[in-house]
Amino acid sequence: MSKLSERRDNAIVRVDYLLHQLQNPIESQPQISRVDDQLRQVNGKDYEPETVAIGPIHRGKDSLMNMEHHKVRYLKQLLQRIERLSIEKCVIKLREIEEQARQCYPQAFHLDRDEFVVMLLLDGCFVIELVRKYWFEDLRDKNDPIFKYDHTLSRIKRDLMLLENQLPFFVLKQLFDMTKSNDPEENIHYLVLVFVVDMLPWTDASKIYSKSDSLYSDDHLLGLIYRSCFSFSSNYFIEKNGDKGNNLVHINSTSELKEAGIRLKRSKGMNLLDATFLEGVLNLPPIQVSDNTESILRNLIAYELCLSNNHPKYVTSYAFLMNCLINSSKDVAILRRHGIISNFLGGDGMICDMFSRLGTNVLISSSFCYFDVFERVNRHCRIRHKMWVTKLRRNYFNSPWSMLSFLGATTLIFFTITQTVFSALSYRDK
Repeated sequence: MSKLSERRDNAIVRVDYLLHQLQNPIESQPQISRVDDQLRQVNGKDYEPETVAIGPIHRGKDSLMNMEHHKVRYLKQLLQRIERLSIEKCVIKLREIEEQARQCYPQAFHLDRDEFVVMLLLDGCFVIELVRKYWFEDLRDKNDPIFKYDHTLSRIKRDLMLLENQLPFFVLKQLFDMTKSNDPEENIHYLVLVFVVDMLPWTDASKIYSKSDSLYSDDHLLGLIYRSCFSFSSNYFIEKNGDKGNNLVHINSTSELKEAGIRLKRSKGMNLLDATFLEGVLNLPPIQVSDNTESILRNLIAYELCLSNNHPKYVTSYAFLMNCLINSSKDVAILRRHGIISNFLGGDGMICDMFSRLGTNVLISSSFCYFDVFERVNRHCRIRHKMWVTKLRRNYFNSPWSMLSFLGATTLIFFTITQTVFSALSYRDK
């Protein structure tokens, strides 16, 4: 009995310890979080930087060290260009927001205060100088390898759109405001969007630029890009979809929809939500698929997973839509012929595989954006099926004699085919 009491005492001590460790309330999710493990299982490399590490999560990796001296070079050029700027001023400002910036990351990295501030300074100045030099060409050094080789610039653009490869936006804004000129075009939102817009697979660039002045991002560059693409879409989502609960949804593939009499057409609008179904015509937004498309879509999906459950999941919904429509390279070819897909990736099979991967581990709930389209398409297919069955019954099964005629004709065709096959085989044996 005493041993049992002793074991109970040990258990009580253990539980008390666990409760004591849980004194603080649940903390909010970091603004710059790691990619969900389930998403990473499919194609983890799409979340990893190839050329440059921004922020602490991928800092120090050997494959990314070549870009570190470019960060120092950009900082030096910035200090030389702006006389009023000094390292002391930058460090003082960054120390004021260091703790706020640290709270934006998961606590799975080990940088002391000095290391963290140095990282914010180098990475932050690198990003703002990069987008400046991209727009203001006279700021570039003629031998700058980043702008000398298109493939290097493309990889850096791609890396700046990774969820785990971000700095808090207020850090970038602080450094940008300290170093900006009087040029009215020197707007951080505008410069960032100009820098990445050619990487986006669907966005109408003119719409993004016209909205850039009124946008504010409180998390990071990927968040700014996301809101730039979809800031107008919330009202559209509520109006078209409302609250659909957690109903499961699905539509047939492109080739099956065509067999059901549905026509495909490229939407006039360039936005992701420009998908409609009216009078037997399925309008779909155009998309350009290239080497970086899967990585960009994956990271936007990962970003949506960090948003609240009631926030519309635009890119996630799109990935599910395309996964339904594309079951084979034949479906890709149909979409390509209708101008809905522009293939800069390779064979149609590669695009089929890409959307198949994107649709893996994607969960659809009340945040799905195409409920209305799916319902209309499926209702059309059900009506067409009923019409086909009715027509078949009326033409071939409206009386016992017509049914016997149909069966007789079918039997005759079967025996004719059988006779032809046997004749061919006997001729081959001779």
